[in-house]
Amino acid sequence: MSNKADKLHKQAIKEQQKRIRPGECQKYVRMVLDAGLLRIPLGQQLISQLNTTDLKYEIRSLPASNCIIWERNVGQQTFVAGSAGLEDAWRMERQVLRLFSESDFQRSLKDQNLACIGPKLHDAFPMPNSQFTVVIPRLRHGKHNNEANALIELQLLQQLHVEQLAQPQDQELLALLQRYTKAIAETPYKQQRQAILGSFKKYLANDNKQCVRVDQGNGYGRLWQQHLNRLPLVTLEVAESIISQYPCPKRLLEHFSNDPNAIQTLADIRIRRGNGPQPLQSERRIGNVLSSKLYTLYNARDPNTLI
Repeated sequence: MSNKADKLHKQAIKEQQKRIRPGECQKYVRMVLDAGLLRIPLGQQLISQLNTTDLKYEIRSLPASNCIIWERNVGQQTFVAGSAGLEDAWRMERQVLRLFSESDFQRSLKDQNLACIGPKLHDAFPMPNSQFTVVIPRLRHGKHNNEANALIELQLLQQLHVEQLAQPQDQELLALLQRYTKAIAETPYKQQRQAILGSFKKYLANDNKQCVRVDQGNGYGRLWQQHLNRLPLVTLEVAESIISQYPCPKRLLEHFSNDPNAIQTLADIRIRRGNGPQPLQSERRIGNVLSSKLYTLYNARDPNTLI
């Protein structure tokens, strides 16, 4: 029974990882549009545009008018009253978008109701750490300076993010929703990666940037060189000079263990610079500073040792 439970647990983890993977995650995120958007021209145009994309959405009455929220499929099923069977369970995300038509924004500005936008959104969507975005048509330059001041107050006093739509507004709004949906869908994956890459763990992460392929014994020398090049003060010429004397890490460690003058010996290694004729080449030493740092790096037992 324990083996079966362990197998189911691993299967659930695998399925959850699949759901947050870039390229797959957007399949499990949908937008929810307030039914009030059907009554304004921009909302009608938006729905027409959405039908030409792969974005998932549904329309229902939300606690605040003309809002758009996002929900994520959590990979579970629940019984819904009045339904013939089980339905997918969805969890609301923290992002809320409030759409204003130009006439609505001007009316709120005239009636001095803009100060109520933030509190109303927080009351309608009380989820902790919710993030609210107000979307309005782009203001015309030089017209009504109080409009620009009102937008500044929305951002500074009410902590609302403001987006302005250029023409054509329906296409601008669609592009904005596509960016938001993609970012929301990929958030769990990016948060997971950030946790993995935190502190020294970034060196253990399984990404492909600047990695060295090791296959059937080939690639170890290149991997050793890549490792040395990651260290401060170690240029390509320095790494090649060290490798010429110590072709693998084990040789260098043995040198540090067996030679009482290991630091000086390493410091005296010559670095040849330039590939031209001998008179054009120059030489210098590894030096005591780098040699001492390498000795400390490979011999220290205290993880907090300063190098």
